[in-house]
Amino acid sequence: MINTKILSIIVFAEIWGVVGQILYKKGATQIGTPKLRDFSSCVSFTKKTLTNPSIMTGLVFITLGLLIWIAALAQAELSLVFPITSIQYIVTMVAAHYLLGEKINKFKLIGTLLVMIGITLVALS
Repeated sequence: MINTKILSIIVFAEIWGVVGQILYKKGATQIGTPKLRDFSSCVSFTKKTLTNPSIMTGLVFITLGLLIWIAALAQAELSLVFPITSIQYIVTMVAAHYLLGEKINKFKLIGTLLVMIGITLVALS
């Protein structure tokens, strides 16, 4: 069974990851759909991506989440810790709904509930 300290570290890391994903989506929306037809358009897309403040801030959040995640790995078994990262699916769906206006349909909701059941079973093992 996973202890509260490790669970808290994992949840904290995952929250940083969710913030990063929300910022990535915001930046991707700002950039628009890439037209990767030739080398020049690929370079243009790369330049827009690497200079977008939302994407770069998202990268910082993802990196900090990774460092916290490594701290969790140092303290618990990978086979126990890794499945709990599925909590990011749940938090991302809820955050995308409230922060980006994305819709939650019954299939997303049922799938998320199944993920939550799985997380609970792993945490209790």
